[in-house]
Amino acid sequence: MKARRGDLSGPVLAILVTLILLAIGAVIIAYFTLFAGQAPTPVLVVKDQPIAYKGTGTNAVVEVVVANIGTAQVTLHDTNTKLEILGPFTDSATLGSPEIIAPGESKTLTFTFTGGWTTGKFQDYRSASARLVLKDTADNTIGQFEVSIRIIGGG
Repeated sequence: MKARRGDLSGPVLAILVTLILLAIGAVIIAYFTLFAGQAPTPVLVVKDQPIAYKGTGTNAVVEVVVANIGTAQVTLHDTNTKLEILGPFTDSATLGSPEIIAPGESKTLTFTFTGGWTTGKFQDYRSASARLVLKDTADNTIGQFEVSIRIIGGG
């Protein structure tokens, strides 16, 4: 058969169809990544090792440094955010007041264990294992971490 003037040959037609499909795929990918991207989310991490020390009277104080490496600000709930000592003894404390942590910011969270610096608790040990549960003001769990606490002045 003789090709007519203005007709496209098979290989040229295949290349054009492939280019059109690639362009459609690029538009779809651009839509989902640029226009309908992920929602901003806070992501908290524990920095360094938490420390415990004797506070006022028989209270024990534990300080935990957390950083927000996410893309949204988070407000931690004062009573639902807690630090639970799992061993060698058991005890728990909540965050004293709400904490606001912006993206890229680090904050020191302070937990006061009332009567915690007594025999059989912090003063008798050099370290303790604990679970840190971070919840926001809407009661969403932002993070849950197993941490090892260094006790200064204990043991």
